[in-house]
Amino acid sequence: MNALLQNAIVGMDLREINSALPAGKIEVKEGFLKSKPIPPDNLCYIGGRFDIASKLDDGTYSVIDFKITDPNGDKIQKFFTQLHAYKFALENPAFGEPKKVSKMGVVAINPEEITFPGDIVIFKAKPQWFEIAEDMDRFFAFISEVARLLKGPVPDENPDKCKWCYYRICTRKPRNEEQEEIPF
Repeated sequence: MNALLQNAIVGMDLREINSALPAGKIEVKEGFLKSKPIPPDNLCYIGGRFDIASKLDDGTYSVIDFKITDPNGDKIQKFFTQLHAYKFALENPAFGEPKKVSKMGVVAINPEEITFPGDIVIFKAKPQWFEIAEDMDRFFAFISEVARLLKGPVPDENPDKCKWCYYRICTRKPRNEEQEEIPF
């Protein structure tokens, strides 16, 4: 669904999606990015894909992530770090020209109606814009905490209290065990 959505909106003005969005043309869909190391520790960098980047009328860019979700303020704020990571990577790319990002946010799409006219399905929704306020100090503090954890000792496994430990133990391949026959 995400690819269909992105293909449908490339070239559109953001205000055609939602009138609360800033004026600008959607230029890039699902772009790959990799950043320079993130200060102050310079131990981490950003690598990944963002949904869309739009060149705004003032020459800066907006980074917008589309989420198919039931929107509320608390849920949308969970994307704060993700959008700031995209901003940092676009402004501090490992290669290519930096892009100044002046707006970040989430367009939440929550299907409100589904109809089945004939052999097709139609979803109707009103895209809602949620701007994420820039706070690079908070982002750098988060990355510094991640770097501190990465530099520290590996914690002891505790599958009773840690879901990641439990997952890691449950998905670990048995050592020195080979299956000799197919069991069916």
